[in-house]
Formats: sequence, structure tokens, C-alpha cells
Amino acid sequence: MRSVPIWLFRFRALVRRLRWRLRDHVSGAPQARLAAPPPQPRARLRVGFIVCTSAKWGLDSVVAALRDRPEVACGFYPTLSDVDLRRSPAQRRANYARERAFFAARAPILADLYDTGRDAMMPAEAIDCDIAFIQQPWGMQDLSRRLAGRVRTAYVHYGMPVIANDRMQSGLPDFHPFLWRYFAATEPHAARIRAGGMVREAALRVTGHPKFDIYHSPAPARDAVALWPHASETGRMRVIYAPHHGLGPGTLQLGTFAWSGPAMLDLARRHSEVDFIFRPHPNLGLELARSGVMRADQWQSWLQSWQEGPNTALSLDGGYFDMFRTSDLLITDSGSFLAEYLPTNRPLLRLVRDEATPLNDFGQRLAAGFYTARDPAQMEALFHQIAQGHDPLAPARAQAAGLLRPGAMRAAEAIAEDLIRGGYDG
Repeated sequence: MRSVPIWLFRFRALVRRLRWRLRDHVSGAPQARLAAPPPQPRARLRVGFIVCTSAKWGLDSVVAALRDRPEVACGFYPTLSDVDLRRSPAQRRANYARERAFFAARAPILADLYDTGRDAMMPAEAIDCDIAFIQQPWGMQDLSRRLAGRVRTAYVHYGMPVIANDRMQSGLPDFHPFLWRYFAATEPHAARIRAGGMVREAALRVTGHPKFDIYHSPAPARDAVALWPHASETGRMRVIYAPHHGLGPGTLQLGTFAWSGPAMLDLARRHSEVDFIFRPHPNLGLELARSGVMRADQWQSWLQSWQEGPNTALSLDGGYFDMFRTSDLLITDSGSFLAEYLPTNRPLLRLVRDEATPLNDFGQRLAAGFYTARDPAQMEALFHQIAQGHDPLAPARAQAAGLLRPGAMRAAEAIAEDLIRGGYDG
């Protein structure tokens, strides 16, 4: 199989999608061609995970559930994210090596979809399995369509959808209609997906989100997460600041970094008795440069400031739930984190701006559990209130957290059962 240069890979993807848009306009909505079930008997059902970034990885419990089953063989197909496609070759290679190592520690690498030696992409034919999970559409917006008829594709939205962004979540015309399975987090999410009309009814399953399976397990001890600046001093208050990347037009415009970034760093420097972790969205640096808020060199200096402070730390890689579960407060303008943090039963301070895309119906049901700030003064006042132990929203948070898991079964077990049963039957 011949690799394809990055520029040609991106050009072909654009042309392909334009051609399909024209074809669909003429002939109407496309009909998905599902791959045939693997022949029976097969020694093992082959399940692959097409992945590009550890920061958006949330299916550890699914991989673990599948690896425990002798009738299944699973592994990873690492590729480049949409952000990596826009980086320099040296940056691409370095980031790919880091991401590949993250996934290789969890299950075997079945094939590399990026050729580091040639700085080129491998063709879709390198994906050779019965069922392929696609981590995210970005950079792969037509992959499920390209695999249709040969490989059955499955999808779990990489976050808990709480923002009104139906196109991203279930309305991409070259992606969602061609999925063999879409595993939805809750019945309200499934209802919204159905209303959009792009995901086939036969593809939709409500299983819960696998990210929340972690909450079935005991939280780590507070001194067991070395990322905290004073990990052994378990009585210190611990705060996570997690800003979103959506700043300018064409984004969700959730990001408040222009005002919350300086205010949070100042707050951390003035409160040496509190530990702070900075957990930015992986695309934030790129968006800061693109929107003119901060140059790339300034962003690197900013990260260094958080990394070197006596009571501050930086979190960029891999999972974050151990960090969540050993913290005392999350301050964020993100979307999915609003839901993912709720089961910790700790306070959550949401930063908002007027231009932001609103919460969807499900997100609005959770909102009673969030403290809200629109400027540095409100943010600091609420920080001090929470630091002093005044937390009137605790009951509302507990009620909201109960909406996040639809049943007693772990999502990973429900997904694994469906894959094994449906992988052969339909």
C-alpha cells in the first residue's frame, strides 16, 4: 500500500467531500452500505480503534472489556488529528510518537495510519478489521463513508454532549449516516439524534457513556496522584482550571481565556496555600495564535509559568479522571467537562461569555448544579465562597449527576455485548 503526502491527503479529502455533496444534491440522501458480518465460525471478532489524540480518549473501559473476552481481538490504528495535519513535519512526528506510545500501552498497534519516515498518510485499506471505532470525525469526516461496505464502523461521541451543536454530534453528512453503530449516552441524547434524521435507527443504541464507568471504581487516594504540586499534603485545596479553545468566529465561542487566563494565573500566584492545575483544551494554543490573542512563543512561556510555579502544575496528556477525583473545584468554560466532573460531588464553576453556543436540552438539565461567572470579579468571589466551604448547590449537583448514567450496567459491558452479538448478526 502506497502512502500519500500530507498535502495531497488533505486535498483529496476536500475534493472527495465536494464530489459527494454534489452527488447527494442530485440523487438525494445517500444509503449506507453496511459491511457483511464476518463469516462464521471465526476464531476471534476483530475490533479496531482508529485514534489520534489521548486528550479525547474515553474508551479505556471498552478496550478492557473486549480484551477480557477470548472471542475478541482488539487493538489500535493510530493516525493524525486534524490539528496535526496543520503542523510542521517535525511537530507531527514528535506528537504522533507521544500519542502512539499512549495507545500502545493499552492494546496492540494493529497498523500505523501515518508513515513517520515519509511524513505521509496510509490509505484506508490499511484498516483491516471487522468493526472499527472512529475516535472523532475531525480529520476523518468521510472515513465511515469510505469504509462503508467493507468495515463496520462504530462511534461513541468523544465527550458528553451538553452544548447545542447537533451538526458535530450527529449531523455530518459523510460520517454519521454510514455508521453501523452509534452508542448514545442517554435517552435524551438518542431522541435528539433521531430528530436530526442522519443516524439510522438500526444503528442507535443507548448504553451510557464509557467515560463514566470510572465512577464505578473507588477514587484514588489524594496522595496517589503525583501531578498535584504538593501531592503528599492532602489537606490543601486543589483547583483545576480547564479552558476551552473556542474563541473566534466559526467556533463554539465557549472560550473565555482572554479574561480568565490572566485572572486565573494571578489568582494562583496570590493563593500559595492552594494547588492549581492548568488543563487546557489540546487545540487552545493553535486557536490563540489564529485569533491573535497570543503568539506561539507567548503560549509556550505561559505553559512554562504554570509548570514552574510553586503551587501550580500543567496537565496536557492522557486521562484526567484521577485528577478530577482528587480535586476540590473545577473552573472551566468547556462543554463535556461540565458533565464529566459532576459525579465527583465537588463544586463546579462555569465561565461563560455572551457569544457562546448555548447548552442543549440535556445540558440545561444539569445547569442547576453549576456556579456561573462572567468576569474575573465574579470568578474570584465564587472561588472564595467555595474555599470557605459555602456550597449551596451541592444537592442540585447530586441530582444532576444522577442523569448521567442510564443504568446499573457499565457502558463498556453494554457496548461489548452489543458488538459480539451484533458483529455476527447485524
